[in-house]
Amino acid sequence: MALRGALQLSRLRMMKIELPEFSKSRFARRANMMDEDRVKWYNWNLACIVLTAVPLTWMWTVNYRTCEEVEMIYRTMDPMGTLKFKYDLKLFGS
Repeated sequence: MALRGALQLSRLRMMKIELPEFSKSRFARRANMMDEDRVKWYNWNLACIVLTAVPLTWMWTVNYRTCEEVEMIYRTMDPMGTLKFKYDLKLFGS
């Protein structure tokens, strides 16, 4: 009989449900892994944007002419600017 009383006490103790602790405001909330993941995600996206922008800005500003006389030669050969010049790809080692 004494064992039965001990089992009832342990059963009652196991059936106790703990109340969840809700935060009072957004400043008093507990640390959440989702916030850290969001910060990592934002930083990764920012790094990808910067790494993509570097080659694009270089291609935008690069001087792709082979020498300074190219513009003068183009003006001499085609003063109106209506012709499209064709290049021999084998000339450049391709």
